[in-house]
Parts: sequence; C-alpha cells; structure tokens
Amino acid sequence: MNPHSAFKIVPFLLLCGNAFAGTPIDQTRAVDADARIDVSNIKGAVTITGWDKAEVAITGTLGDGAKSLLVDGGGAHLTIKVEPPEKQGWFSWGADSRMGDTLLDIKVPTNAEMRVEVVSSDLTLSGVAGRRLDVDAVSGNLRLDSGAQEVEVDSVSGDVDLAGSASRSHLESVSGNIRARGLAGEMKLETVSGDIDAEGAGYREITAGTVSGDINLRGSTGNGVRVEVETMSGDVHLYLPADVSARLSASSFSGRIRSDFGSVSEPDHGPGSSLDASAGSGDGNVRIETFSGNIDIRKQ
Repeated sequence: MNPHSAFKIVPFLLLCGNAFAGTPIDQTRAVDADARIDVSNIKGAVTITGWDKAEVAITGTLGDGAKSLLVDGGGAHLTIKVEPPEKQGWFSWGADSRMGDTLLDIKVPTNAEMRVEVVSSDLTLSGVAGRRLDVDAVSGNLRLDSGAQEVEVDSVSGDVDLAGSASRSHLESVSGNIRARGLAGEMKLETVSGDIDAEGAGYREITAGTVSGDINLRGSTGNGVRVEVETMSGDVHLYLPADVSARLSASSFSGRIRSDFGSVSEPDHGPGSSLDASAGSGDGNVRIETFSGNIDIRKQ
C-alpha cells in the first residue's frame, strides 16, 4: 500500500467513527407543574426522574439511524418522541433493527402526568407522583417507583417492577413477571406465562390471573375486601391478615389446597379439592380457582 494512501484513509475512518457515535441531546422546555408528558422511544433506554422545577430537561444520545428527536409543545402538554427512519413498517415494526440505541435521561416536574411508550427499550422511572402513569412496552424491562394515583402498565415480554401508592392500578404482561409493592385500593394483575408477586397496603380489591405462572399475594386489607384469583397450571399463595373478615372459597381440579381458614374437602374418588369457609363476620369475599396448580391460604 502506498504510505500516502494510508494517511488519507486514517482521517476518513475517524470521520466515520464520529458519524456513527450518535448525536448528543441537551434540551429544556418550560411546562406546567402538572403537565402531561408523552415519551416514546423505539430502541435503547429511558430514565425519567421527578424534580421540583416547572420544566423538562432532556439529555442523552440519539441512536444512529434515528430520523430525529421530536420535542413538541410546552405548558400543559409536552411530547418527546424518537422518530424512526423513513419507510418503516406498520407501527414502526422492524425500525429498531436499523437503529442504534437512543439513551434518554429526562427530568420532569414531580406532579407531571406521564404517558410512556417503549419498544425495545428499558424504562426506569422514579420520583413522579402525578395523577396518572400510563406505560406501554413491547420488549423492555420496567422499573417504576411512582406516587401516581392511577397506574396502567401493558407489557409484552419484559418484566414489570412497580412500587407506589396508587389507589387504582392495572398491570399486564404476556411473558414477563409482575412485581408490585405498596399499592392500595383496587389492583388488577394479569400475565400469561409470568409470575405475579404483590404486596398491597390496605388494598380493597385484587383481581389476579395467569395461565402458567405462580401468584403470590400478601399485605394488609381494607374492610369488605374482595380477592379473585384464577390460574390454569400455576400455584397460588395467598397470605391474609389473621383478623380478616371474608367468605373464602377455593377449588383445584388436580392440585392440593392448604388453608389456615376452615377445612379442605377432598372427594373419596378422583382428583380435586375445595374449600368453603368463613372468617370473622364474613363481609368480604375471597375466591381462588386453578385447574392443576396448588393453593395455599395462610394467616400472615
């Protein structure tokens, strides 16, 4: 190789390296203290943190191949969106394969209402206590610590880990696990093949269901508590306060039942077992059904 040609190639490679290193992000927008903030990322990671300023600060790196970062609005509503490359498929399907990771670090007012959509992106959120938190995820893991009063999470294949004090929450995952701590009021927890582990704080109602995952529920309850649990092959472990007041019923076609409340009935011939019992004045209702899983109902 000609030495002079080699010297020409080196700067070219350096320029290519800079071109594919991603574009730095550093933007700030003034918003209302209780603004609605919409965030969307197709690939990478998103970190959202609450602070005491009436503004949104966005830093990080825009991934190679992304068309741009759209930051639109202000005041009561702000949109932050990573725009995919041109000619993407339906719902940006396949766009993430042509993009590098976009890393977003976003600071928002503590009382902001959040709506977040991620495709192949992990999400970490903390210190945000607006009226509502809405999250849609396709394949990223979600770690959420929020004081929002209403929480709605829909995940396809990532795990969901939520800590908070919401009075109404709905967490759903197809193949990921769900872990919830500190929630009150009404909880609805659903998975297909993942496990559910929840510890409520003065909850009034829990509806939980899986196809093949296990379910673990515990925590303090309110008056007139209602618990509805259904699984196909997963085991159920329910821990109730010793002084709970409720009617309890449970049935399993081929699994066993163990309960600290009442007596379990088993047929003389064939599989299956059932429970029909009452605790306290029986003003609440607890019902558990599984086809082949085991059921444990314990005093905590």
